[in-house]
Amino acid sequence: MLIHSYTDYKEQLLYDKVSTVLMVTGVIYAYCYGDLWQSVYGAMASVGIMLVIYWVSRGGMGLGDVKLAFTLGVWLGLAQSLACLLLAFVAGGVIGVALLATGLKNRRDAIPFGPYLCVSGWVCLFYGTDILNLYWQLWQ
Repeated sequence: MLIHSYTDYKEQLLYDKVSTVLMVTGVIYAYCYGDLWQSVYGAMASVGIMLVIYWVSRGGMGLGDVKLAFTLGVWLGLAQSLACLLLAFVAGGVIGVALLATGLKNRRDAIPFGPYLCVSGWVCLFYGTDILNLYWQLWQ
């Protein structure tokens, strides 16, 4: 995840080899310690959402981000992968607006999304259940 964050920030590239290693280890993790079907559901939901955004944005978001979301879905399962995407979009949006407001970036500048996905993936891996419980308590 650190490699992805660094390379996306510096080069705006998310390497397929790194995503593949993460995905294979995620499948092994899900098979040994988790629910393999939840991993499939998480991967499909994540890649579906990100593909729609990829097509709508017409190149504003890269396929590397879509592949990374798929990988995170394998690791996290359905509910936590959706929480991961939500956290990543909120964090990316807040920081993007701050960068535009301060003049550090303009509307034409690319802002890498991979680091937000990676950080929210780590947060949801360790605290995803707590975040989801807190979220659902807000609606009760």
